Parts: sequence; structure tokens; C-alpha cells
Amino acid sequence: MFDNSFQVLLRRLGLVFLLYTLLRAVFFVFNFDHFAEASAGQVALAFVHGFRFDVAALVIINSLFILLSLLPHGNLQHPAYQRVLQWLFVLTNAPFIALALVDVEFFKFIGRRSGNEVFTITGDVLGQLGQLASYYWYMGLVFAGLVFAIIKLYPKSASIPGQIPVLWLRYLRLLLVAGFVVLGIRGGIQLKPLRPAHAFVHEHASLGHLSLNTPFTFIKSIGKTTLEEKHFFASDEEMLASLPVKPGRYAIPAGEPLQENVVLVILESFASEYVGALNNGVGYTPFLDSLASEGLLFRNSFANGRKSIEALPSILSGLPSLLPDPYITSPYQSNTVYSAGHLLRNAGYTTAFFHGAINGTMGFNQYTQMAGIQHYYGLDEYPSELRAKHFDGNWGIFDEPYLQYTVQEMSTFPQPFFSTVFTLSSHQPYTVPAQYKGRFPKGELEIHESVGYADYALREFFKTASQQPWYENTLFILVADHTQKSIRPEYQQELGYHRVPLLLFHPAKKLKADVQKVTQHADILPTIVDYLQLPGDKLLLFGQSVLDSTATGHALIYNGISYYLVQQDGVAELTASDELRFHTFPELAPAEQANTAHEQQLKAYVQYFKNKMVANDLYFWLQKK
Repeated sequence: MFDNSFQVLLRRLGLVFLLYTLLRAVFFVFNFDHFAEASAGQVALAFVHGFRFDVAALVIINSLFILLSLLPHGNLQHPAYQRVLQWLFVLTNAPFIALALVDVEFFKFIGRRSGNEVFTITGDVLGQLGQLASYYWYMGLVFAGLVFAIIKLYPKSASIPGQIPVLWLRYLRLLLVAGFVVLGIRGGIQLKPLRPAHAFVHEHASLGHLSLNTPFTFIKSIGKTTLEEKHFFASDEEMLASLPVKPGRYAIPAGEPLQENVVLVILESFASEYVGALNNGVGYTPFLDSLASEGLLFRNSFANGRKSIEALPSILSGLPSLLPDPYITSPYQSNTVYSAGHLLRNAGYTTAFFHGAINGTMGFNQYTQMAGIQHYYGLDEYPSELRAKHFDGNWGIFDEPYLQYTVQEMSTFPQPFFSTVFTLSSHQPYTVPAQYKGRFPKGELEIHESVGYADYALREFFKTASQQPWYENTLFILVADHTQKSIRPEYQQELGYHRVPLLLFHPAKKLKADVQKVTQHADILPTIVDYLQLPGDKLLLFGQSVLDSTATGHALIYNGISYYLVQQDGVAELTASDELRFHTFPELAPAEQANTAHEQQLKAYVQYFKNKMVANDLYFWLQKK
């Protein structure tokens, strides 16, 4: 039954199995800081546990190859047939090897193994293929080397066949192998099939990412964007009772609406780790530090996601990134969501969004339109005679000239206006204009110099803006979209991966708030509505105004496996299997005892998000009016 063809098949599949183990080792080395707290024994156990996921991915990807290798009929040893099998083997496995290699670096950006969201950035990758290839050239060489190795090491079939003479034995063998393939895909005989959540069983949860492999997470994510509803609470009334934010919290303004402008500046990759004012003066943002002394810099602020494409819905719509995929590209992107553009346009505001990258990057132009923003300014809108001069060679316009351009454009808007400006230069590959080379500290990470340049561009932006007639009548909100590479140990944990600066500044007013309370991206829209004294009955329930002294601060985080509710008196975690864990803040160490209030709030938020997103009923209270 187990003749030569079967033995050769096992050796061929074993080649891929060894390759997956090698890729896991490379992943571990390149992302060592993420697993540094684990012992050698724990890391070894994670490797062993990973074999289960490797087998699942291997048999899914190679199921057709396995079938064709064990067909009961025909001469399977014919040279032409064997060549077809070899090329099928190489062409089937090569794309998934490429995915695994991409994740070696991409994991640093998103903090989890990739899924089908790679499809959402394909256009951006193709548009930046040249600079990405030059920046990560070594990955291309490694990929080519691995494919070459597969071709050269591919086990050859023996020249003398050794076919099983009895036909029924061939069918029996195929049936038995099919059974093992199904078992491998399921990951065992347990009730539920193997899924990414099963990797997170280690004492150090981060080791789950090491046990996983990208081909597995990618395959499992295909067609899996539908949310699973939760029923922790029997009714909407019970769920609302546990939420710290109630519908219509800012529904009835205390006075007449303010006719003030709002300028929201989203700083690309400005992690809190780089801000001197948040790190005892050690940082790369001297201007932002000086602005913090005049405004409100919240010291415990968190991004609701790890990518730019996840930041926009959180910031402009108050909708945190609690989906496996970015909301902008999810099946729920057409849900009813009232965003900054809708609420401010109804109050008579001119609304605009500025991003100096190629139009269509990350779907920003489409999303801002969905968010009710009237005017979108991308690379195409930048003066044609200046594009070549100010183009950074990769993504778009350098920050300094682009921010000057935004000031000029805003000065043509009728007041009041709401403008969002998304910076660019601190994006990989962290390009600094030639005339500024050597002017800003190089630091310890390659991003540090570009952060210094972006901070300088911000200084020049405010210098020019201060000369405009609308400046004194404007609230400025500065926030980072997400974190980036890290070198400081205190930032290398789940909370640290989401820490971003949030700063409010008004040239003519001294704003007051508790800067120590926990804040998040989803708080920005409620803050704008609260400050301008606009009706807030169409605000989602995830965020609170940071200027509201009666509001308890919190942040919601989803890392692809667990949901976190972050508060000053502790952190609650709800795992994929609905297990509750409790941690201290900000250390994220295991808490000595459970917190019932935190548990109820987190469960209420998860149920609210999932059930109402599926039902497209996020504003369910409006239906009852």
C-alpha cells in the first residue's frame, strides 16, 4: 500500500514542512523583541505547537498535489507527469512562502500575522513596488533562494516504479490519505476545527504569533469577515446599563453652538515613544513638546488600531477598529455611520481632508466621502508645477511643502471649517529632503530622523497658520494614526503598541481637562461635538469627550485575538474563547482579583459592536424615537 510513490510524496511534503520551520525561526529572529520575555523552553514549546498549524496549512495548500500524486490509475512515474507535479508543487507553495516572508517585516507594523487584508493593500503595494523592492531587497533574494532550493531539493521519483498491483488497494490508500488530510486540516479530532485562536495557549500570549504561520492565518481569514454575534446580555436595555456611555450624552448642547474652526492633524507613525514630552524630555519632537506646554497633551492615549487604514474610522467616525479586517474594506463598510463630515456639515461647516499621497491610497478618498467630507485633496490636487519638485520619490509630497499648501487652501475656505490633514514623511521608507540631511537626530531607529523632520514641518505649519485671520478662532487637535518600530522596553507590550500622542491646542484659550485619564481615537469626534456644542444624538457609544470632566476615560483595543478595555484602575481582556482576564495598568501584569464592573463593560462593548454591526443598527436608539 505504501509504495515508492507514497514515500516520495511524504519526502516532498516534508520539504515544505522543514521550510515552514525555517521561516518560523527567521520570523522569531527578526521579531525577537516581541518574544524577549519568554524563556528558551517556552519558545521551544511554541515551535512544537506550531507544527500543528504547519500541517494544517501544508495539507490545505497541497491537497490537489496530494490527490494527483496518489491517483489509482495511470503511470504516475512517467517523466512528463512527474514534471507537471513538480511545477504544480512549486507554483502552489511559492505564493504562501512569499506571504510568510512578508510577515517577517509586516508583523512589526500590525502586531499580528496577516490575513486576507493583504488584498486591501495590493494597489498600494503595486504603486510602491519600486521603493519597497529597494528597501526590502534582501527579502526578494531570500524568496528567490527558497524557491530555487525547493526546485533543486524536490525529491525525485525512482526510475523503477513500484506501483501497487491491486487496484482496490490503491483506492483504499487514497481514501486513508484523504482521511488524514481532513484530520490535518481540522488540526485533530476536537469538536471545533483548528483556528488562529488555538495558538494562544502559552503563558506568554505573544508566543501564539510564533506558533502560527502566515499561510494558515491567511487561508483561515478568507471569507471569514462575518462577525459572530454575542449574547452576554438578554436585551439592549441590559447591555446599555453596563456601558459607561449612554445614547445622547451630548444630545442637548448647554449653549449656542460655537462658530469655531477645527483643524485635525493626523501624524503618520508618531508613536508616543518618540515624543519627548511623554518620555521625560527624551524624544525627537521638540516642537510638539513646546506645543504641549501650551495645550493639553494626554499622557495615556491609545490608538484603536495598528494601521492607518484602521485609524480613519476611529478618528473621524468614533468607530474603533474591532474587526478582523479594516472597516474601510470590510463587508460592513456600507453600514450607516454618522461621521465628522455629516455632523459638522449639518452645522454649516466647510469640510476637507488633505493627504499628500497618491489619490486612492488606502481608500482614504472613498472613506472620507462616505464620512461626509466635502473636499478631498490628494496628490492630484497638488499644484502640478510643484509636484516633481516636492515629491518624496515614494508616496507623495514631503510634509513641509504640503503643510504649507494646506494652510493656503484653508485660508480660502469660508468659516467655520473643519479640516483634517494627514502627514506623510514619517512613513516608511522615512525619506528626508536632501537639504535637511544631517539636520535632525538620527536616533536609534531609522524612523527617528523622519520624525524630527515631520516635527519641523509641523513647526513651520503653525508659524504660517498663526499669520492667518482664522488662526485665533481655531481648535487644533493633533494625534498619531498608529505606533511604529520600538526600541524602549516599556513600549513593547500590547498597550505600548497602541500608545500615541493626543494633543489639543487653542491659540486663544486655555483648555482644561484631566490629562492623565485614558483616551483613545474614538474620543476625538465626541470631543469635537462637545467642544462646539453641537447636537450629539448621532454619536456612537464607544468614545467620550476628553473635555468632559464627568466622563470616565477608557480605550478599546482588539489585537486580532482578544478585546481589551483599558482604564486607569485596570485592564480587562476578553479572549477569542470568551475567557476573562484582568491586568494592571499600565504594566499589563496579571491582576490579583477580577473586576466585575470592567467585565460587564467590556462584554457590553463587544456585544454592542458585533451585534449592531451585523444588524447595521449601531444607532438603535434612534429607531425608538
